[in-house]
Amino acid sequence: MNFLTSGEKIQEFRVKLNLKQEELKDEGLTVDVINMIENDKKELDCKTALTIFEKFKKKAEIMDVVLNIDVDYFMRSQNEDAEIYCLKKLKSDDVDESVIEEIFELTDEFDLLAVKAEVYVKIGQLSSKEKYYEKACFNYNKAVKIYKSMGKREKLAYIYLKMGSCKGNVLQYDTAIVYYNLSQYYAFVYDDLEVAKLSLYDLANAYNYLKKIDLSLETIEKYLAIASMTDQYYAYAHILKANCYENEEQFSIAIEIYITLISKILDKENPILGLVYNNLGLTYCNINDFNMGMKYFEMAEKFRYDIDKPNLSHTLIEKSTILLKQKLYDEAIKSVELGLKYAKEYSDVEYLLKGKNILSDIYDKLGNYISLEKIYFELIDLVSTHENNNALKSIYDKLALLYLKENKISLCEKYLVLSRNIN
Repeated sequence: MNFLTSGEKIQEFRVKLNLKQEELKDEGLTVDVINMIENDKKELDCKTALTIFEKFKKKAEIMDVVLNIDVDYFMRSQNEDAEIYCLKKLKSDDVDESVIEEIFELTDEFDLLAVKAEVYVKIGQLSSKEKYYEKACFNYNKAVKIYKSMGKREKLAYIYLKMGSCKGNVLQYDTAIVYYNLSQYYAFVYDDLEVAKLSLYDLANAYNYLKKIDLSLETIEKYLAIASMTDQYYAYAHILKANCYENEEQFSIAIEIYITLISKILDKENPILGLVYNNLGLTYCNINDFNMGMKYFEMAEKFRYDIDKPNLSHTLIEKSTILLKQKLYDEAIKSVELGLKYAKEYSDVEYLLKGKNILSDIYDKLGNYISLEKIYFELIDLVSTHENNNALKSIYDKLALLYLKENKISLCEKYLVLSRNIN
């Protein structure tokens, strides 16, 4: 990409508009001065740039030509134009390796250190989207180092938030908490309210995963103190709060939170309602109130069928919990199988795994080894496609145990070897 000097820009537009240097003359602006400016032997000042730009505008109007520039265009340096070009490229939806390579070359050529940091952030975002969380963190950290060296620490709140999310996605919650707290610090120092809210919500989530319920509840209250009902995670924060109380087996408090939240959701087509109904079904199941539990599961099922089909599989698969508690195995199997149909339709890998694992538990309990073996092979295909080695090893171990029960020793040995080779 070629970026012009101020003089080259003026010469280019003068030629395009079919103007001679003499036609640009003005008070204090001689042909010699114009010639020196065009050859970059004299620096362009604001007054001269404005004079020339006005003459370009008049000629463009006569020619019925749209300039699509302003006077600042002529005042910008090559470095500034390169920076604008790079940042615009990074904001586009089609950033790929070739674009990143081009921008890296320009950052080196024009010494665009801040843009280089933005490139590392972009790589982090793209890597995270593809679930390459280690690569994402590596690049985010490079951006952190550059911003610190430049003294641009106001950028760090967002980056530490994203690094925390990466660590949380690979279940490294202790490390995630460190990053979320760093994000909190910089968001507070630089008054970044949006990042402050996001990091508080994610921090509370991480504490909940680690069963640090008091810290999670304390952090949720901090989030709710600065959030409004229109915020993205406002309703989810209440759901997380209810989950905390469920983890402490304070189910009545959790139910009260869910019921209150339903009354606050004015938009009765808000997908969050499906999740709340679903969770209420699970909560009532935990206290063995099967009638109320089934009532809310059916409400969730109807709502998600009508409004939120991509998440219908979650309700159908989790409804098996209440059916299994009542030893209604056939109904549980039907519900899970229907859920798997929707999970497959919407490529929901998490619930494909969850549903098939529930089926494997049911068939194991019923001693239906033919169906159990079939499910194990389906799970192997699924986790192999998504390169989940830990899950694959677990299935090989379960298959080996199944074949041991059936006295199929050679098959048992085969899958034990496959499991061992994963290590």
